[in-house]
Amino acid sequence: MADRYTVIRQALSKPELNAKLFASEFGLEAKKHRVLTNGRASRYPYPEVLRSRRHNLYLNSGFTDNMIDFETSPVVGSKNAVRQLKMLEQIMVGQLHEDERLWPLSLAPAPVYNHDLDYLMTANTKTWDRANHDYLGKKYGITQELLGDVHVNFSLNKGLLKSLYDQFYRDEYDSLVDFQNHLYFKMAQCFVLYQWLFTYLYGASPVSEDMHIPEHLELPVRSLRCSDYGDDNLPNEQVGYNSLEEHFDKLQQFLDDGTYYSIKEFFGPVRCRRHNQDVGDLQGMLTKGINYLEFRSFDLDPLSRTGVSDDTINFLELLMINTLIKPLPDNLPEELAAARKLNNEVALQKPKEQTPEMHEAAIKIITELQDLVDEFNAPREYRLALKFVQRRVDDPALTISGQLADQIENGNLLSFGLKLANDRFTANMNMTHPLQAISNKYSDDTQRLIKAAIELGVNVSFNDDGVTLTVGDHDETYEAQGDFEFPDGPRKYILDTFPEAIKFQEQQ
Repeated sequence: MADRYTVIRQALSKPELNAKLFASEFGLEAKKHRVLTNGRASRYPYPEVLRSRRHNLYLNSGFTDNMIDFETSPVVGSKNAVRQLKMLEQIMVGQLHEDERLWPLSLAPAPVYNHDLDYLMTANTKTWDRANHDYLGKKYGITQELLGDVHVNFSLNKGLLKSLYDQFYRDEYDSLVDFQNHLYFKMAQCFVLYQWLFTYLYGASPVSEDMHIPEHLELPVRSLRCSDYGDDNLPNEQVGYNSLEEHFDKLQQFLDDGTYYSIKEFFGPVRCRRHNQDVGDLQGMLTKGINYLEFRSFDLDPLSRTGVSDDTINFLELLMINTLIKPLPDNLPEELAAARKLNNEVALQKPKEQTPEMHEAAIKIITELQDLVDEFNAPREYRLALKFVQRRVDDPALTISGQLADQIENGNLLSFGLKLANDRFTANMNMTHPLQAISNKYSDDTQRLIKAAIELGVNVSFNDDGVTLTVGDHDETYEAQGDFEFPDGPRKYILDTFPEAIKFQEQQ
């Protein structure tokens, strides 16, 4: 196997494959609370303009109507993915009331939010999701269901996958699909092995006044959400990552015997996924092939406008690429079990603590990734991401939780969170283009068209020279620098062009 990895490294250094190595696709999901300017939960209805939730791919509400779900479509590169998230956030902020804000932290703003928990338990007007909502609220409790976070969806370049299979793995796997399933699962295993490092670097939920944590645990810690007390399944309902077959067999068992209400109840750090596939059809996913991973263990990063930074995603991509050129440990089950334990320990450390063993292990992986960057001549942004990680490994005070620890007042982050929320609200409201994040490429008219399409739940695909809007089998393409007349506004223009979208609107 070592010889195979040597040959793979040589092939990945050649221009044809090297160009595909750093061309992964990312989709981002972020969950944020709508709060009032005093930190209480917003009780304003979900914005009427955005009430296409049953169909909208981009903007939705979560467990409660005041929990906003942002979801970008998959694009190549971290910068493009974060840009889309900025665009969605501008659209949502434009629909907020004057005294509403988006809360920038994963944990709800305690202590004032505690007065709203009874209200929030039932504040969900998605009638089609009522049974799932009630089940999760009863089983896991309101505080776990209200956790904000970021999910990073990741997929390798399809051409890279096929080339790897054709050149190196035809003797080991019966089909490209079989290879694809095992490679993506190997990447999931790799992430679990190093989840502790991501928790150390990006953990950002140090305090809470409403979570059920033991009295002996002294706050602040690094990340309550990433610990065993946070976003996790019950102890006797865990699904491990020892092997692809064992993982999917256990998921299927829990679905069949009713342990999980649906596959969405699996809260592991990584989910194996396939685009446009019924999430409950596990066998269908394996038959057609896993084609992306959903990484779920990221707190909202309050130091980044959207809740996640380019650097974070680039570091994740480097770790995933590294799995292409090295094997997993021989004693994998034992290593995975130790990694889960270590992740919980790191999550519950003081924000500025670090053990010598942690530092040594972190430096080892950074060195590996630096070798990868050098060997394959990675673009500059990956080198910068590694330098950023290196600084945070050398000084825990520079980690997100380390910086947050200095902002805690009276045992909470209420003042800090509201200041950030106010500043970002003002910045969004002062933007001079309909969708500021894409204003360098698209005319204001095309931006207005895109904005109206997203609000209505119409699918938007960005391409090199324009944008394509799609509903079902109907699609229309528009120039990036288009000049349009909207006598009745861009929303009416979209509905006239796509009358199929009229049915997306929820009846009040």
